[in-house]
Amino acid sequence: MRPLIAYMLKSYSTSQRYFAPVAATIIFVLLLYTYKPNPVMSSYAATGILLFIGCAWMGISFLNHEQAVLRQITIVHMRSSVKYNLGGILTLAVLTTVLSMLVVLYPVLTGNFAEPAGLYRLTLAFAGHLLLGMLGVSISLYLQAAWVPKASYATGLLLIILIVSISSFKLADFIPGPVVPVLLPPAALLMDVLTHADELPPAAVLGTFAHALIYILLLSAFYLYRSGRMDYGRHL
Repeated sequence: MRPLIAYMLKSYSTSQRYFAPVAATIIFVLLLYTYKPNPVMSSYAATGILLFIGCAWMGISFLNHEQAVLRQITIVHMRSSVKYNLGGILTLAVLTTVLSMLVVLYPVLTGNFAEPAGLYRLTLAFAGHLLLGMLGVSISLYLQAAWVPKASYATGLLLIILIVSISSFKLADFIPGPVVPVLLPPAALLMDVLTHADELPPAAVLGTFAHALIYILLLSAFYLYRSGRMDYGRHL
C-alpha cells in the first residue's frame, strides 16, 4: 500500500491540481489570523470549517486528476480495485493530516492567540480538524467524475452539501426528530464542539468525535463496496 500512496502523491503533485484547494485553504487561514490576539477554540472552529470545505474540494481534484487509462493500468497492477480505491482514501488522509497539522500549529508558532493553547486544546483542535477534513473527503468520494460525470453538477452538489452541513442546526429547527443529526454530515456538530470545548465535559466531546468518525467510516466503506464492484466489472 505504501508504494501506491507514494505513486498517488507523486501523480497528484505532478498534475498541480492540488494547488487551488490547498492555496485557497491556506490563504483564508492566514486572512483569519490577520488580526490578533484571537480566542483559541473559536478560531480553531473557524479554521476547521475552512479545512472541511478545502478538503472536499481537494478530494474532488485528487479523484479526478488521474487519466482513465493510467487508472486502469494501476488497478490491473494492484489486482484489486478495492485496494486502489483504499489507497486513494489513505492518500487523501495523509494530505489532510499534513494540512491539519499546519493549520493547528500556525497560530501557536506565530503567537496569534490571546492565551496559551495548552496540550489538551491542541489535541482537540487537531482531532477536530482531522475529522472535519476527512468528512469533506468522504463527501467528495461520491462527486468524482466516475460518479457524477458533469463537473458543473458535481460542483453544484458539493456546494449544496457543504452549505446544508454547516447550517444543519437551523435545519433541525424546521425538521424535528433524528433525521438531520443522523443523515447530514456532522460538520456543524464538530464546529460547535470545538467552539465550546472549554465548557463541555470530555465525554460530550468524545461522543461527537465518535459520531463524526462513524459517519466517515460508513461513507468510506460504502464507497469502497460500490466503486469496487463498478471498477471490477469494468477494468478487470
